[in-house]
Amino acid sequence: MNGQKIISVCCTSHNRRDMTLRCLSSLYNQDAVKNGKVMLNIFLCDDGSTDGTTNAIQNQFPEVNIISGDGNLFWAKGMNLAFTEAKNHKTDFFLMVNDDVNFNRNMLDLLLMAYESVCKQNKSVAVVGSIKDAITGKWSYGGKNWNKKWFKDVKSTVFPAKPYAKCELANWNCFLLPYNLAQKVGDIESAYAHAMADYDYSIRILRIGGEIITAGDYVGTCSRNEIKGTWQDLSLPLSHRYKLLHKNTARPMKSYIHYCKVAYGNTWLYWFLLQYVWIAKTSFTYKIRGFKNEGK
Repeated sequence: MNGQKIISVCCTSHNRRDMTLRCLSSLYNQDAVKNGKVMLNIFLCDDGSTDGTTNAIQNQFPEVNIISGDGNLFWAKGMNLAFTEAKNHKTDFFLMVNDDVNFNRNMLDLLLMAYESVCKQNKSVAVVGSIKDAITGKWSYGGKNWNKKWFKDVKSTVFPAKPYAKCELANWNCFLLPYNLAQKVGDIESAYAHAMADYDYSIRILRIGGEIITAGDYVGTCSRNEIKGTWQDLSLPLSHRYKLLHKNTARPMKSYIHYCKVAYGNTWLYWFLLQYVWIAKTSFTYKIRGFKNEGK
């Protein structure tokens, strides 16, 4: 890959001003940007932030293209607005990022190095960057392999390995998507408000004969999202967990039905209903363990 490459960064934000500014700073401080190997065009959807995000970005990074949302877009729809705008500009790659990631200075070099090691065999290859927790150093987001079993959907972590490792599903905390592959796969699916859009896109890449690989090393830091107060919080009452399951930031019913149809085909209803069984089972197990501990 000779010559300067244009990378269009797509990102969405809502009331995380300082975090967003830190992420933008880590993008512009990339070695590949400093040495002229890459030119970044950043497209950021500010989804109705009330903490001064837009003004702060305009002051510190006036070159960022800001798309305004009404506060009701959430992650997937916000990313789709940024992606749609980015596609109106000349580019070689799209880079999907989360604004809570603090990127290492060699992130772009690692992504491009992995891409270059495979693109001669298959130009329809996307690269996911692995993220780790800044405190524990443990893997937090990146690529996964997918093994559907009858009673369990097993997604196993794919750790970064040199020069790359193949995977099947990718989080979009850091995801490099070549222009030609994006043209084949198309837009971010509009059925999603927040979650699952990145896994949906991964599945669509594989189904057209594309590949997904991980970069050879970690590209940045970001902690896992907290499960406390969400539908995965075992300490909450069962009825409350069911209610939280269908929030826009979790698994809205229509969105998750669509995902199950994409991911599981004719068996979608089984997998859709299985989440309710899992919640009931884990709540019951948690309660039983609590009774046992009280009896000791």
